[in-house]
Amino acid sequence: MIRYTLRCERGHQFESWFQSSSAYESQERRHLINCPACGSTEIERAIMAPQVVSKKGREPARPAPPLPSRHRPVNRRR
Repeated sequence: MIRYTLRCERGHQFESWFQSSSAYESQERRHLINCPACGSTEIERAIMAPQVVSKKGREPARPAPPLPSRHRPVNRRR
């Protein structure tokens, strides 16, 4: 099984599982994949970051912490 992050022509992004990359390509050619948000069948694979597995313990490497935001959160309480 392989998980792809997909994007429709309108920019909606979603994930889906496929038996193999050839299964995805076959379904894409036949327009069998559609966007759950808008129903579009114009779908493409989005760029994905690979999952890196460390040698020690074969555990997935931890993702880098998020970059600090340049904007402070807005306090909306009055």
